[in-house]
Amino acid sequence: MLSDLPSEIILHIALHLPTASSLTHLAQSCHRLYKIVSAEEAAFFRAFVQKKFPSTNTSPFWKDAACALTSRSRALDRLGIIGRFVLPAENMTRIGYHEETRHDNPTLGFRPPIDSYESWNGESWAERKEVLAWGAGHRLLMRTRQSGNRPRENWIVFNDKHHVSSYDDICGLHLLGPESGGKNADIEHLILGRIRGDIIRLALSASDTSYEKKQNFMTNGLNLDRTDLSDGPEPILSGHFDNGSIALYHTITDREEVEPFAWIEPTTLSRSRYSKLLSSSRIAVATGRTQDTLSISTVSPDGISPVRQIGVDSLDIENQVGHPAHSTVSAIAPLNSHRLAGDPGNVFLSAWGDRTVRLHDVRSPHSYETTYIDTTDPNLTYCVHPLANDRFLAGSGGDALVKIFDLRMEKTYDYLDAQTPHTSSQRASGPRKDFSIFLSSPPPPLFPQQNSRNRRRGAYRGPIYTMSIPSVSSQTVYTGIVDGVVRLDFASMDDLAGPAKECARSGGVLRLAGFERPDPEDLTTTSKLRTQSEGLSLNAEVNLKMDDTGWDWRWQPLSEPGAWRRRDGQVLGD
Repeated sequence: MLSDLPSEIILHIALHLPTASSLTHLAQSCHRLYKIVSAEEAAFFRAFVQKKFPSTNTSPFWKDAACALTSRSRALDRLGIIGRFVLPAENMTRIGYHEETRHDNPTLGFRPPIDSYESWNGESWAERKEVLAWGAGHRLLMRTRQSGNRPRENWIVFNDKHHVSSYDDICGLHLLGPESGGKNADIEHLILGRIRGDIIRLALSASDTSYEKKQNFMTNGLNLDRTDLSDGPEPILSGHFDNGSIALYHTITDREEVEPFAWIEPTTLSRSRYSKLLSSSRIAVATGRTQDTLSISTVSPDGISPVRQIGVDSLDIENQVGHPAHSTVSAIAPLNSHRLAGDPGNVFLSAWGDRTVRLHDVRSPHSYETTYIDTTDPNLTYCVHPLANDRFLAGSGGDALVKIFDLRMEKTYDYLDAQTPHTSSQRASGPRKDFSIFLSSPPPPLFPQQNSRNRRRGAYRGPIYTMSIPSVSSQTVYTGIVDGVVRLDFASMDDLAGPAKECARSGGVLRLAGFERPDPEDLTTTSKLRTQSEGLSLNAEVNLKMDDTGWDWRWQPLSEPGAWRRRDGQVLGD
């Protein structure tokens, strides 16, 4: 019998079980196995997480991590998504100046750069701290949320300018994480960049409503377009300026004024349009040129050394090869946490002017490995962000679209492995992974005195500018639109009694809409539109319905596939 085997063999067998529930069922089979599993619980679930969700660095609470990651995987397959706007509290702490004088009257809204992180600071999975920050024009908004036995939430609004204009808008923002704050967990360190060229490192304290400028990164008076910060123990900072030049800075230094240790200058024929730090030792620069549209270089103390150039003429683009629009690279995202990435900076995604997102591997002789495209959207992609181990999100430059793509790599975990054999047919009938979501609700004003920046009426049809995920195990994605931030929680309705119950307690849930994208090779199938029903209640009938369809129950098809009909019954196009 299994229970008679030595505990070492039982441990080895358990490491090959396909699901977290299999480990639980093993422990429930008899008293001896329960004792063995209980004694080695951390080892069992640590091995499960590391095997099924590789490259996922989580807290030491492995059993809870297995549960949370399994729930997120199921929510992604069922497209269980809950959306809501992130709005500051009325009693937020004000730091700096808040009776500033404005010298212009902007008609366009702000583009919010976003950053976030979460860390575990207690004795259970539930006890963790999440920090979210974004630039709201010239102001910085920051929320600190502690969950667990003593939940609390604090908001900060910061501004250090007496006289402001659109040149004071924040265009770069990076939280430096819990390690930078030292022993005082109340202080948050961050790097903030403004369009006029100010890049500073700040320490903000909510307890005494104070701030301190720690460092000033020298920019030679250039206007700033964006900033970037690499991952790792010794991150480097990049400043991309509006003339196309790029400055690189060390952040691990005691100097109050930090000079760039390297510059990437544009050529006389073109300026760099976009750049992204793939790691602390590698950078990708979009030049806008045809022959070396995307240039990947190594960053070292000795300077910048090009290692790979990818030209637009090597991408097999049909028709109009070399067209100026095709030579645009509008977004780049490294895939350093993926198990096939190897050293940081090897594998990354890039969004090109032909509306295609490409997967690149610097180690490969090919210009790209595979492509991802939404044939229904004519807009450029403004941002790309990895999600979990096998998907990524893309934000469109128009129509308020957030797109979910499957990376088409080997899937290491499938929640359907836990189903009984008679329900295994769901594997073929489940929802497509190619899905696009409309974030079309107009953002409410963040401040009562908000002026012309928020005069729009009706549905939002603008870009998705930025995205941020607090951690690789988080179920939340923060997305930046004009004048606001939308929180998307990947949580199935039947999980709201468990790890995702916080999503149900929060109010202001949006009614999202979306569509299944047809395969790029399918030129005849039309997109299938769906909208979410209202409410977050769940009952046994709804749960059975989800099992039958493979969809989260809130997604309702608008109509059967076929001709579009008006409410009066007339067929459009007849």
